[in-house]
Amino acid sequence: MNEKIIFLQLVKDQIKSMEAKKAVELELAGHIEETAKFLISGGLTREEAEAKAVRQMGDPVKIGARMGQLHRPKVDWNLLWLFIILHLIGFIPILVTGWDYQPSLIDKAGDVLLGFLIVLVLMMFDYRKLKEKPWLLMGTAAVALIVFYHFGLLSIVVYNSPLLWIGPFRSESIIVMPLLFAGWAGILHRYAHRPVLLICTFFLSLAVFMPVSRMSNVIIYVAMVFLMYLWTIRKKRKQVLGSVAALSVMLTGYGMIFWKFATPGMKERIMGFLNPEAYKFSSGYMPLQIKKYLSNSGWLGPTHMREKLVLPESYTDMAFVTVTYTFGWLFAIGLALFLLAVTIRMGWISRKTPDPFGQLIVVGAVALYTVPLVYNIGMVLGLLPLAGVSLPFISYGTVPVILNSILIGLVMSVYRRKDLVGMPAEK
Repeated sequence: MNEKIIFLQLVKDQIKSMEAKKAVELELAGHIEETAKFLISGGLTREEAEAKAVRQMGDPVKIGARMGQLHRPKVDWNLLWLFIILHLIGFIPILVTGWDYQPSLIDKAGDVLLGFLIVLVLMMFDYRKLKEKPWLLMGTAAVALIVFYHFGLLSIVVYNSPLLWIGPFRSESIIVMPLLFAGWAGILHRYAHRPVLLICTFFLSLAVFMPVSRMSNVIIYVAMVFLMYLWTIRKKRKQVLGSVAALSVMLTGYGMIFWKFATPGMKERIMGFLNPEAYKFSSGYMPLQIKKYLSNSGWLGPTHMREKLVLPESYTDMAFVTVTYTFGWLFAIGLALFLLAVTIRMGWISRKTPDPFGQLIVVGAVALYTVPLVYNIGMVLGLLPLAGVSLPFISYGTVPVILNSILIGLVMSVYRRKDLVGMPAEK
């Protein structure tokens, strides 16, 4: 048997992980080939050069043990523990809500278990397989939006927004966001140098997504694409500044058009945010209720006699108000820091990942996680208009759990393979 084959097999025998075996085999075979070419140029035959190159590599058993340790897939326990702890905290708004309708703890536990399984499956999945299929992912998202939301197959309209309804499962169009997110990672990885293609793809996707989506979901989508694009051009200062200026102009223009053609009800909602006292019996009611509960929340709980917390969506979009009023600002600040720790951890992973495509996956996940986080806390603090934006991990609902679990699972897949250098994804 060929000495090279024997050597590589002995090395692989010392390695437990199948992915690491392939990574190490590819890496060592490349080193042997480079050395053999150099020796051939010195007058040796291919067989002699390859045999000598193998002997120069050293003891295959020791090399295998060392390389197995270096390239073994890893689990990001820090991110996984944050995922578990935050989901456990997510039970609190259900337990303390003051509404007559009490969300099911069993359903919540089922959602958390489903999310955990999604994370484990995606962590084992090789994210690099997505690199070659960006148009398939984008196309699948477009077809799903058109069939289920534009044409209304298996969907109903609730508050002027189409809702996919299959048995107990209900979801807005945001359910396709993971497909769009993974598709954009592949497109930006391949075509970041082709701005015309990127612009056309963005506006075409927006034309399909926007008409069947709430404005809050459109904002999340635009922010995700823009932040991922900025990451790809981060070293080109002029291009970054130009992109920021272009987005600012586009948003300003859209804001003017939106205000001109907005319905009276929409304008009243915005005025209720700007001046809630003047609209306290209509659109200003919710901001004033939130302000009342937060102002009565001391560092450790209500400063006055505790009253029953009666707030719409107290266990979903208003979950941050619920925990603040119940346990006080110290608990709320601690919760916000835990939520922010997920962003920081994912940002750290993006810096440690040598694969540009893996970096885009993580950056997209950071955007899809952090934008709702900032908006949800910002709106309950009165800094942003109220919108249907869930607080990651804490808000009740199956769809938010699925979406955030997909993000965490893909990020953990990137982390698991960050040391598997030189290994192509399996077809």
